[in-house]
Amino acid sequence: MHGPHETYYENGQLDAKRSYSNGVMEGPYETYHENGQLWVKGSSSNGAMDGPHEVYDENGQLDTKGSFSNGEWCGEWISDGETVTYDPCPSN
Repeated sequence: MHGPHETYYENGQLDAKRSYSNGVMEGPYETYHENGQLWVKGSSSNGAMDGPHEVYDENGQLDTKGSFSNGEWCGEWISDGETVTYDPCPSN
């Protein structure tokens, strides 16, 4: 695959929007709950999650927020109202 790509649930709702470069996920992506609400919003680089990352529940409420660096959790994450701190994210 190369370029923008969308997948859909059987009910016709959008499942995911991603971009690929030579078969590897690259750039922003979004996935959706079957009810159409945004589920995950993030970015990838060379197929690994990289940059800000947000997860929403089926009602559209933010559940988890943080950052990845080359697929690794980094910096401060907030999940279910709890804060967890990982090694700092490298600055680019």
